[in-house]
Amino acid sequence: MWFLGIDVGTTHLKVVGVTAEGSVLEPARVRTPVRTEGAESYHDGEAIWAAVRDLATEYAAGPVADAEAGALGGVAIATFGQEESFPVDERGDPLSGSRVWWESWADRELDAGTIAWLDSVEHYRVSGMRFRDNQSPERIAQFRARHPESWSRTAHWVDFGSYLGFRLTGRWVASSTQVTHSQVFDLESLAPHAPSLAKLDLDASLFVPVGRPGERVGAILPSALPGVTLAPDAALHVGGHDQVMAAFATAEGEGSAIIDSIGTAEYVMVTGRAVTPDAGLHAMCADVEHGWSGDGYVLGWGLPTGKILQLLAETYLQGDFERLLAAIDPSAAESPAAGPSDGIMFEVNDLRDLDDALFSVAGVPEGARPEHIVRACVDQLSSRIRATVGVLAEHAGVSPGPVHLTGSLFQRPEMVRHREHTWGSEMRVSTLGEAVATGAAQSARAAYRRMEPSRA
Repeated sequence: MWFLGIDVGTTHLKVVGVTAEGSVLEPARVRTPVRTEGAESYHDGEAIWAAVRDLATEYAAGPVADAEAGALGGVAIATFGQEESFPVDERGDPLSGSRVWWESWADRELDAGTIAWLDSVEHYRVSGMRFRDNQSPERIAQFRARHPESWSRTAHWVDFGSYLGFRLTGRWVASSTQVTHSQVFDLESLAPHAPSLAKLDLDASLFVPVGRPGERVGAILPSALPGVTLAPDAALHVGGHDQVMAAFATAEGEGSAIIDSIGTAEYVMVTGRAVTPDAGLHAMCADVEHGWSGDGYVLGWGLPTGKILQLLAETYLQGDFERLLAAIDPSAAESPAAGPSDGIMFEVNDLRDLDDALFSVAGVPEGARPEHIVRACVDQLSSRIRATVGVLAEHAGVSPGPVHLTGSLFQRPEMVRHREHTWGSEMRVSTLGEAVATGAAQSARAAYRRMEPSRA
C-alpha cells in the first residue's frame, strides 16, 4: 500500500508517494498551469485539477509500479495559501479563475474604513491575520463588483485544496490551516466570525465546512483517478497550507521547532502550543495559524526575500544572480565586505501598501563597489530575519535552537554560509527533497495508521 501527497505550488505541481512501511518514493512534477489575460495571470481550478489528476495517474503507473507499492491507501493535498481562492456554483463548477498571489491590484474595492477594521489589533486578536490585498475580503469585493451575474450564481468561495478534494471525493472540506487566512474565521473556535461576515455582507454558507489535518474527508471516487488501483478503504484526508505541511514533515522527520523556507518568498515558521495573537505580533505582521495537531499552532512571518535578492542583482549587478551569491559568500577568496560599505542603510518597506517598492537603500558612500552595496543590504536583511526568529520563538514558548532550512535558495551553499555567518550559529539544511508533498503523504499515512484499530 502507498499514500499520495500532492503539492500545488506557485511554479510546479508535485507528487510524492510514501509506502505503508514509510519509504519515500521519488517525486514527480509538472509546471503549474497559468492563464494570462493581458497583463494579468490566473490559476484555474479545472486546469489545475486536470494536471494533478494526470500527474497522479502517471506517477502510479511509473515510480509506484516500479516499487511494487500496491494499492493507494490515502491522499492528502497541500496548496499555496487560501489567499488564492475562487467562486464555484452549486454543482462545484468554477465561475472564475484566481488571480495569482504575486500580482498586485491596480486599486482597491474595499473602503478605507473596512480595511482599517480588518487590519486592526482587535480584529487580529480574532483571526490571527492582518489585512492583505490578496486575501478573500478584497478578492470577493472585486469579484462581486466586476462580475455581478457570476456572483449571483456563487455558492461557495473555495481554495484549491478544497476544490481538488471535492473533485476526488465529491465532498467539500477546507483545512483549518487555511481558513483563517480568509480573515472571516475565529482562530480559536474555527467558526465563521459573525461580525466579520456582517461587515463584508457575506453569508457563512459561502465557506465550506472545516476539518483539521489528517481528518477523513471521504472515499476517493474510482472515476477520479482512472487506472489507479485503490485500496477498499482508500480515502482523502485533510491536508493544508503548503508551509504547514512542510513544517510537519521537517518537525516529524528532523525534530525542529523552527523552519525557514525560502524560494520566491521566505517564510519563517515557529511551532508552539498556546500562541495568542497580541499587539506585539500584530506590529510584526506575523501570521498565527493552526498547525497539524489539534492543540498546535504555527507562527509564521514572511518576506519576499527571493524577489528582493533578484531585484538587488538587477539593480547593482546587471541581473547576475551568481555575482550576488559570490558577493555574500563569506568563504569567498576576496570578501567584498572589506570595501567602503559603512553607512549603507537597507530597509524593507511596508508591503501592505499598494504603491510601495520592495525596499529602499540610502547612505551609499562614494566609491562603493556594487558587491559592497549588495553585501551590506543582504547582511542587514539577514540580521532582521534573525531578530524576528528570536521574537517569534519567545512568543511560541520554544528555545531558539537549531533552525532547519528548506526551499530552493537554501540549496545554494553560499546562502547557507551567509546565514550561518550573520546569525553566528549552525544551520541544518533539510534533507527532504520535496518537503511539502512529502509532508502531505506522511500526513495521509499517519491518518490511515490511526484508523487501523477501527478496521480490526
